[in-house]
Amino acid sequence: MTYVLKSVSPAQAHYTPYGGAKQFLYCHDPQVIVHGPAETGKTVAACWKVHIVASKYPKAQLAIVRKTQKSLYGSVLQTFERVIAGAPVEPYGGRKPERYEYPNGAIVWVGGMDNPDKVLSSERDLIYVNQAEGLLLDDWEKLATRTTGRGAVIPYPQLMGDANPGPAKHWIKERAAAGALTLIQSSHRDNPTLYGPDGQLTVQGQRTMLALQGLTGIRRKRLFEGLWATAEGVVYDIFDPPVHVREREAAEFKAWYLAMDEGYANPAVILLIGEDADGRAHVAREFYETGKLQSDVVATAAAWYSEWQCSAAIVDAAGAGLIAALRDAGLPATGAKGRVNDGIHVVQDMLKVQGDGRPRLTVDPACVNVVNEFESYIWKPERDEPVKDNDHAADALRYYAVTRASRGRSGIWV
Repeated sequence: MTYVLKSVSPAQAHYTPYGGAKQFLYCHDPQVIVHGPAETGKTVAACWKVHIVASKYPKAQLAIVRKTQKSLYGSVLQTFERVIAGAPVEPYGGRKPERYEYPNGAIVWVGGMDNPDKVLSSERDLIYVNQAEGLLLDDWEKLATRTTGRGAVIPYPQLMGDANPGPAKHWIKERAAAGALTLIQSSHRDNPTLYGPDGQLTVQGQRTMLALQGLTGIRRKRLFEGLWATAEGVVYDIFDPPVHVREREAAEFKAWYLAMDEGYANPAVILLIGEDADGRAHVAREFYETGKLQSDVVATAAAWYSEWQCSAAIVDAAGAGLIAALRDAGLPATGAKGRVNDGIHVVQDMLKVQGDGRPRLTVDPACVNVVNEFESYIWKPERDEPVKDNDHAADALRYYAVTRASRGRSGIWV
């Protein structure tokens, strides 16, 4: 099936879906999500479906939604604007549009679940959720109340989404198993930029697949193999991306700290951690690099320390060389002490959701290595000891956590 818009150039005028993308475009079920590894064309297919429905049905009311409104503009809306390029569609709202208007009266609203007023203000014919795995079930159910068909213009009101695989017991999988949601599998062969008509990898496909094959741990299982998987015996088993992975504004924090772990063959790590007035911590930025000299790592730490006016740089107390190098660069380095398991327990306590429904530790979505280690750091079989792998950011975070706990008792960083 090829869709053609006469107003665009021949290079832009058609979209031919394959495999899971084609099945997703034709699906009219009330709730549907296309899922699969990274780079399978899921988002492109969803954006085309939004555009096709808006073009076909006059006065249709649609929406594109993500976990946060801020994250829309650097991700899915860039794809959507490539899809509508050359078409007579007008964005409204300046550089960060709040809606796209079609000449037939159809409107595509955009919004995040952190500011859902425009999305939830009235009934919608179709809502598209980008990266649905990042939503809570409650978010999805709220959106479902706006695609019930009341006053619908299109014959199949729909709540749809795309998703990269997440934990094995994610609500998406459980909802699909219960028959409340149609789940459509996509594969790398669905993406014509990766595989040509002859079934062979393109040059772009070779580069992309090489990068995906290089992933490790749980990220490889999900983003390359396309599996909804949870590491067996994971240390931080209460870590839940829809709860713990979120964006926060820098202005929310009253103090900043650096947490570091040494490395060369293994990654050297710097985490920028903010604390708000309620004592909640947020990993806002990560440095996670192999093959870096200690002088380069210290230089990066010094630059971050100055930029964010940090209060301390926390490292392993056993890292005398790194502590000395940081102090020589003018950073008040603090050595963290204590047993590994004690630090793990402090981090576990910070991850617990409190009475107000929020945890005391969150991570920015851009800190992909921190998230990966939370989901890949495991216990040794039948032993109360973690495996020394996927633990570099975890160690840095543990140094911060135990030092923070010591500060809580004494009132100072020790």
